[in-house]
Amino acid sequence: MIHGRIEEVEILEEVDVIVSEWMGFYLLHESMLDSVVFARDKYLRKDQKGMMLPSKAKIYTAPCSMEEHWKDKVS
Repeated sequence: MIHGRIEEVEILEEVDVIVSEWMGFYLLHESMLDSVVFARDKYLRKDQKGMMLPSKAKIYTAPCSMEEHWKDKVS
């Protein structure tokens, strides 16, 4: 087992699968996406047979009014 930041460890072969929980809340809050992309580019099989899990994510948004909350927190 290898412990360390992906940018700092050295793996001697390409990998078949990268499994990562990089999303945190709001998908991008923990700022781990850069590390996952680094791992993909450096270590994932280059023959299009490598797999990343999860392989996609969606962010849904909806407009809302929070005028009272805004007044309480900002004003």
